[in-house]
Amino acid sequence: MHPLLVALLVVNTVLHGVVIARFGIKSNEPFLIFAVIYAVLALVVYFAVAYALWATLALSVFGLIGLTVTFNKVARDKTLDRIIWAADAATIAATAYLLFVR
Repeated sequence: MHPLLVALLVVNTVLHGVVIARFGIKSNEPFLIFAVIYAVLALVVYFAVAYALWATLALSVFGLIGLTVTFNKVARDKTLDRIIWAADAATIAATAYLLFVR
């Protein structure tokens, strides 16, 4: 188990959930999908399932790229999006550290 990574994944889950709660599901379906993905990844990392770190790295990179590409498409306040972007980047950095440096 990697407590910092689990905490980052839980933070990502909560932040994605806040976007859904604040702006609704309509046109925010990717945030709902990633809230579920990050919740599952938090459990998988917590229980140290094989390849959990690789799955976390791949899905976090995919989510960060998706958020970056679609950042200006939805007309609403972007503060939460920026916070999610930073949390995703921190998750990627922590996962890369655990995979390649540690």
